[in-house]
Amino acid sequence: MVTINFKCKRCGKEFDCEVGKIRCPPNIGDPLIFEKDLICPNCGVIGVKEAEFTEWGQTQMAELFFNGEIE
Repeated sequence: MVTINFKCKRCGKEFDCEVGKIRCPPNIGDPLIFEKDLICPNCGVIGVKEAEFTEWGQTQMAELFFNGEIE
């Protein structure tokens, strides 16, 4: 399973979340599609638009993309 680092837009807390498989959206500009829900330790389940990648999370996503792990 894939774990990515996010920052919650509601409370500002950074957290690691196991997202499962990652798929590209059908339309450019739409958020990525994660197999599992994003769960902030403070706010609980949040939507993809309520979280943002941290700098480390962006690096993790780039590694996954270049390794062909994003469908």
